[in-house]
Amino acid sequence: MFLSVNRRIVALTAAVMCTLPLTACFTEDNSVTGNNIKVSWPFKPVASLSPFSDDALLNTRLGIAETLVTLDSEGKPAPGLAESWETPDAKTVVFKLREGVKFHDGTELTAKTVANSITKALEAASRPKGLGKANLTVTEKGDLEVEVTSDKDDPILPQRFTDSGTVILAESAYEGDNPSLVGTGTGPFKVTSATNDEVKTEAFADYWGGKPQLDGVTTTFSEDGSARARAIQSGEVSLTQGIPISQVAGLGDGVKTDFVPIPRGTYLHLNTKKGVFADPGLRARVAEVVDPGTVVKDIYEDHAENPKGALFAQTSEWAKSVVSKNSLAGTTEPEPNTKIRLATWNSRPELPEAATVIADQLRTAGFDVEVVVKPYNAIESAILGGDFDVVLGNRGYGLGAADPVSFLMSDYGCDGSYNLSQYCNADIDTELQSASEITDLDERYTKAAEISAKIVADNAVIPIAHENSVISTKNLDGIAMDTYERKLLTKDTKIAQ
Repeated sequence: MFLSVNRRIVALTAAVMCTLPLTACFTEDNSVTGNNIKVSWPFKPVASLSPFSDDALLNTRLGIAETLVTLDSEGKPAPGLAESWETPDAKTVVFKLREGVKFHDGTELTAKTVANSITKALEAASRPKGLGKANLTVTEKGDLEVEVTSDKDDPILPQRFTDSGTVILAESAYEGDNPSLVGTGTGPFKVTSATNDEVKTEAFADYWGGKPQLDGVTTTFSEDGSARARAIQSGEVSLTQGIPISQVAGLGDGVKTDFVPIPRGTYLHLNTKKGVFADPGLRARVAEVVDPGTVVKDIYEDHAENPKGALFAQTSEWAKSVVSKNSLAGTTEPEPNTKIRLATWNSRPELPEAATVIADQLRTAGFDVEVVVKPYNAIESAILGGDFDVVLGNRGYGLGAADPVSFLMSDYGCDGSYNLSQYCNADIDTELQSASEITDLDERYTKAAEISAKIVADNAVIPIAHENSVISTKNLDGIAMDTYERKLLTKDTKIAQ
């Protein structure tokens, strides 16, 4: 295709300009204009960046808004907008706020604005999950201190405010029916416009952590992994996430791809409540024939970890000390032509491919397998309702308050809200309740790993892969490779020299 005359002039001008020693110089079709970059993201906003929605993580990852508390590499609380905190008793946390923090609208961070944001989160129709279900009361304690009190003992009360849904926003954010992130955050980048198709930000010169290196970022959204691969390969964007693993090798030398271990796994859930796999012996037969190593090698191309029975990734110190594996005791053979339905969803490209491999492994054991692949929203009610014998799912256990005990209660407790295995074990529930009362985080997390080993040994779930976040960049430095995926673009993000 030929360029128009005007576009030829622009291209020629750009080519001449690029002979000069400029920091960054690209043609109009590339990802950099001056000191601004373009980013392509795999998931579109669903609620105009509202922190009380699935958009919450996008706000912290794009450097727009911040929480009182952050997470370190082990998933333990670290200072954020709160420089420190105290827990005078088991029901109370007192946050001491940073001085000199400004919102993007020029107003200052105070106890009043923090209390207002927390109260709005507590009153939201979709209350951030990390806040739990207890009644919380917020009180101003001077200009820069805020006290939060629970109506019950809560060993992880400070950690609840790591949830991205609890970002602190200026009072002006709450003037409408839904919170607005346009000009109301505290991060290094200020939102100038936001739609469900594009978010534009500019550097916030008064950022408390120091002036950002970039002048601005334009973020667009594409659910097509192949399209995102082409965009980063061609230089149309400087950063993208979630390129299909099968396409990473073909991105070219100019693209850097990092594989960051994250608290997210692919799990094969067996319906323990009804149907074929209410029989423990048949669950053991599945555990015998399913080989996660094959999936990791052939589908993830070794860019994920073989869990070897562990529900939690072994990159965390607290999980390393626990040996976990599926039990093969009491294995029984299925009756001829025993029919089972295996369900998964297609929003993550590796899941349907992995389902095909696992279905073939199950067929070798004598099962007649039907594979059902649908968009997640179309299948959610059925998988939660136990309509399938097997569910291959992908699940992050570092969301919300990033507490592994809470994750186990949600996913494997008798009253769990996301129990894809339909699992209920009174002894496990008792242990989980006891673990939820442990204050020391090392002890608490290790106990969670020990309980998870018992759930795996009951063959309620077969861990298939521990995943890595796939982050591809071109001519970009200073990206935060955050294990817990709370951060990505920071004040230090810059165009490579």
